[in-house]
Amino acid sequence: MEKMKKAAAHWILMHELPFSIMEEEGFNMMLKCGMLEWETTSRNTIKKDCMQVYEAETKKLKVLLKIVNKISLTTDLWKSSNQTIEYMVLITHFIDCNWRLQKRVISLVHIPPPRRGVEIADCIFKCLKEWEIENKVFTISVDNASSNDLAIRILKDTFLRNKRLICGGKLFHVGCCAHILNLMVQDGLYGIKDMIKYVHESVRFINQNEARLNSFSNIVQ
Repeated sequence: MEKMKKAAAHWILMHELPFSIMEEEGFNMMLKCGMLEWETTSRNTIKKDCMQVYEAETKKLKVLLKIVNKISLTTDLWKSSNQTIEYMVLITHFIDCNWRLQKRVISLVHIPPPRRGVEIADCIFKCLKEWEIENKVFTISVDNASSNDLAIRILKDTFLRNKRLICGGKLFHVGCCAHILNLMVQDGLYGIKDMIKYVHESVRFINQNEARLNSFSNIVQ
């Protein structure tokens, strides 16, 4: 029973399911068919189980990071459409002892306004101190926002004082290729925005009723 509860906690975390799923009648009926001793677990209980899994995995990751020499970071900020709250995520990238590339999310926090470079740098450094990896940072990748530029300068100066950066920090800041590519594509699409608008309107016109869609399909064939 305990193994099943632990597996259920892993399942919920892995697939980002609501805790209330453990109280659903059909779910519990299915589990009782395969395990007669299964008992319904409340959402509060499974929440505690998930927190225990999180704490156990955090301890494992801290042990793993202790034997890692250098760590690269990526970070980004985005606003939740439902809550209108801005969050920052911090992800570590490193090579393990088996020479395999690993990626782990080590922080997902709310940054209250104003979200300036100073606050971003402070939040990142606090997270690194919490995980005891502030002396292992190799590079950090961010997008081209002006607040990120200031945050990078502050972090770079902080790490240089400890003389922990390779090549005097010349490799510390790595631009986000995906963001740069997105800016290039958006700039290119802007040049043909009228053409894109006509295509959208044509598709909308054809999809307005079935007769037009059938007529268009016959022409295409």
